[in-house]
Parts: sequence; C-alpha cells; structure tokens
Amino acid sequence: MSRNELWISANERQEVPTRTYNYSAYRLQQTPGSKPLILFAAPATEISTWVGIPQRGRLDGGETVGFQRQENEGRVRELAGFFAEPRNVVQNPLLCALQDARDVKFTPISDDSPFGDLTVTTDVLDDLSLLELTKRVVKRLETRVPSLRMQPIDKVRQAEVFQRAKELHSFDSNVYDLGGDDTDDATAADEQSLPSEEESAGDVASVLLTEETQLVDFYQELRVRLEVLERLGADEDPHELLGFTKDAMISYLQPVVLVDGQHRLRGAVQAAEDVADSSMGRESIRRAIDEGIDAHIAQQDLISSHARDLPVSLLLDDSPSEHVFQFVVVNQKATPMGKALLGTIVSTSLSRDELDPVAERLRNAGIRLEDSQAVAYLTRADESPFKGLVQTGVVGDSNGFLQWNVLKGLTSIFRELKGGRLYHQKVDFAAKWKRRELASSDFVTAGSDEAEKFKIWSAPDGPWREVFVKFFTLVRERFADDDPEAHNAWGTTKSNLYNKISLTILAADYFQFLDERRRTLNAIEDVEETFEEWLDGVDITYFARDWRLGGLKKDQGPMQKKWSTTWLDYRKDPERLPRVENYRP
Repeated sequence: MSRNELWISANERQEVPTRTYNYSAYRLQQTPGSKPLILFAAPATEISTWVGIPQRGRLDGGETVGFQRQENEGRVRELAGFFAEPRNVVQNPLLCALQDARDVKFTPISDDSPFGDLTVTTDVLDDLSLLELTKRVVKRLETRVPSLRMQPIDKVRQAEVFQRAKELHSFDSNVYDLGGDDTDDATAADEQSLPSEEESAGDVASVLLTEETQLVDFYQELRVRLEVLERLGADEDPHELLGFTKDAMISYLQPVVLVDGQHRLRGAVQAAEDVADSSMGRESIRRAIDEGIDAHIAQQDLISSHARDLPVSLLLDDSPSEHVFQFVVVNQKATPMGKALLGTIVSTSLSRDELDPVAERLRNAGIRLEDSQAVAYLTRADESPFKGLVQTGVVGDSNGFLQWNVLKGLTSIFRELKGGRLYHQKVDFAAKWKRRELASSDFVTAGSDEAEKFKIWSAPDGPWREVFVKFFTLVRERFADDDPEAHNAWGTTKSNLYNKISLTILAADYFQFLDERRRTLNAIEDVEETFEEWLDGVDITYFARDWRLGGLKKDQGPMQKKWSTTWLDYRKDPERLPRVENYRP
C-alpha cells in the first residue's frame, strides 16, 4: 500500500467518489509577480491517478487540443529499462500545473514557513461512461471559452459521425434521425444559457478569432459525439467512439496537467508494472491470493510498492495560456521539437483571448507567434488550398505533404512582403512592390503612414491572407490535377507543381509582374484580373508533363535556378512549351 493516506468519499459537487492524496511540500515564489511553485515528490503510480496528459493527436480525422506530443512507445520502454535499475536517478522534476484549482491545496505549517502539506483531490472517473465524461469535457471547454456555446452544431459532420457509429454500435430504434427540428435537453440548455444580444456584443470578436484556432473544431467533434452517445442503446457504454476514448477525456478532467515529462512518468509506471509481470512478481501475487487477497488488489499493491518516487514541480496557475507558454519555452530552449508541431501547438491550443496575456512573453522568448498563427490558419481554413495538405507535426502526417517551414516561407512573401526573389535573380520583387505600391493600396487605407499601413497588411488575419488564398487557389485551378499520381498533382510534393521550388517561383514571378506593370491591389478582384494578365498565353499543361528528372532532388541550387529561368523565359514568350530536358541542370 502507498504510504499516503487514501480515502474515498461521496463528492456532493460531482456526485462521484474522490481520492485524496497528501504530500509534504515546499512552496517557492521566484519573484513577487510570479505564481508559486510547489516542490514535492510522489510515487509515479499515484501521480498517474491525478495528472492529465492532454496529447496533440489525430482522432478519427479530428485533432485534440492538447499540447503534449503523442506517446513514443520506444522512448517509454527505454526509460522503463533505465528505471528498472534502482541506482539510476533522474534529477529533473516533472513539470505540472493546475488544471482545476479547487482540488489542489497547499497548507503551510505556519504563516511564515515555506514548508507545508499539499492535498490533491481527484474524482474517481474510471467508472463513468464515455457519455458522462464527454459531457464534462464539453462543459469545461465552455467554461474556459464561453463563446463556444454560441457555435451551432455542424450538421454535416454530425451526420457523418452518426452514420459511421451505426456500423459499430446499436441505437434505440426511435432515435435514428438526427435531422429535423428536434433538439435534445443539452442543446436546449445551451440555448437557454446564451447571453442576451447586449451581453454577447463584446464576445463577437472572440468568436471570430476563436474560429482561427483548433478549439472550435475539437469542440465540434465533442458535441457531435455527445449527440451520438445520447442516442446509443441502453446497454451500450463504449470505451471509445470513433477515436475519442475514455482515457483521452479523463486527461482533460484531472486536477493537475502534466506540462513536461510524460515519458519519464510513463516509463516509471511501466517499470513498476514490469516487476508485477516478472516471475518473481507473479509468485508474490500468487502468495497474496493464497492468503485471501483479491488478485487485482494484490497486483496493484505489488506495483505500488515498487513504484519509485519522482520529483514534481507544480505551478499554481490554472490558465491554459500559461501551460502552453511553459511547455513551449521548455521544449524550444531545452529539448527542441519540430517547428511544425511547435507552431501547431502555439497557434491552435488557445483561443485569442487566452493567447493575448502570454503573446508578448512568447515573442520575447523567441517564438515567432505571428508566423505560427498565419500558417496554422492556412492548414485548417476551408477556403485555403493548403488545408490538410501541410505537415503539422502530428502523428499521421503524409510524407508528401508540404513542410510547415515551406508554407511559412510562402506566407512570408505575401505577409511580410519579402523573399519574392526568383532563384536566378537577386531582386526581391515582393519587397520592391511593398516600397512602390503598398502605400496606395485600398487594402490599407486606414494606415496613417508606411509603417502603420504595413502593420495592417501583415497582421496574421490582415489583407495579405485573402490575397494569398486567392492567388494559390487560382494557381491550383489553373495548373493542378486532382489525380494524386499526375505530374501536376496538388497535395503531394512528388508533383512538379506542389513543391517549394515551383510555388516559390510562381509567387516571386507574380510580384515581379505586379512591379513591372506598376499594379497595386485594391480589392480581391484585382488579384484575379492581374493573375489572368500575368499568365496570358501560358499553357495550362506546363506542369503536367513528365519532366524526366531521373531521381534528381528538387531542392538544390542548380535545380532551383534551372526551373526559375525555364519558367521565366517561357512566361515572357509562351509560344511553345519548353522541352522536358530543360528542367534538368
């Protein structure tokens, strides 16, 4: 048994049993303006009962909103082997933060002492149904971002989930239809709780900006599954519904969230479980059973007795923005992660209201926040030609997707108006167009001077984004093929078109055309008009032929320059398509 006193009681607030753990702890406040840290140690198996690890991952086509990477089984196994040696020690603590401040309490032994007792109370959620767990997560998200309650359910997505669920689960016979005017009790309750028009006026911007994050998508996936779960037959209590599991839901409901150290924690738990699974452990369990102890209890007692204590640093701050800030700083400064996943997490785990308090601190910590926001939007927005076709760092990315940093480079040409340089030339035509034309653009008439106009243009949701989306949508419509095996396929970097070199050349040459013709852009219609002028006479099959590259890598200097000169020469005089050998240096 654990040395901690463990008791279960009826929790009137949640109407489920609770477990309470007590630890000797030390409170540290680094600066007068910082939130306190609580330093203590606890058995790994106990920590795993009250800590949540919301992971960023794909679940049946959707994504969760956690900031932890998905668990690496190989890494867990390595650490379990490390922890199996009793002499091995890890000095860096697990980094945790509050997820529900009501259930974590530090009591000093005296008013002026940093030492005291830490109490962690957690609901026993394992026996709750997936329906009840999902309801709780939905309610927690709505409490976190109240404007989510104003989001209507996506009926198309709801029908898709319902149809797929029918293939796996039984439903009450009178509730197959999700259409019509019927609303369930949960929906009715949501409608009754909506603020009045006057009360909601200040939330309009929040709703619009929240749509740029992944929170809305995750909320929608939860809501449509909630609708389906409420219609399941009385005997149905699935552990999982189309990728959304009980374990995943419980992670969002624990009183503490793990910010860093998930593999260390899981490895330490696995090491203890391995003891119980060994021949010595099985013999110990058999002896306990012979003495009248329940087999499951005997196994859990053995695991607990072999669980090592791990150091924990608990930040007494329950704001999601601070959690993401801590995670990003730790992983960028100490254990760098891929830019794609880092950018995805920063820009899609928080609503805009949640992001604002830590935005400047993220920038000061070296996080290119605006870049992340810009790229993340383009990987998710329905109107973006890049939606779902860019690597985000989440498990399940296709190798043929465009890399995150490539899309970031393309956005920089339009957003920052720099980098619009053909590979065989030195002139940056995007920068030149900015100097000569941006000030007269009706897109930025509100700006009082050049700096203010550029600030308006380059905001993450500024005019550049509409221009960018329109330009590459036109490129796709003009040159691309939906067949993924075509030489001009859109969505795979094997294509002659959908790759860093070709897309950069097209963007840079478009700005060269605008600069040469002294064309500003006053409305989105101007993009369509100048696009047609720019490609006057150009054959739509330019990228559709086999260029016979013979395995040559595209992203190398000679290839970049060859493709650049070939395109520009042809575009200037599109009498006949270049010979295929013209694409090899």
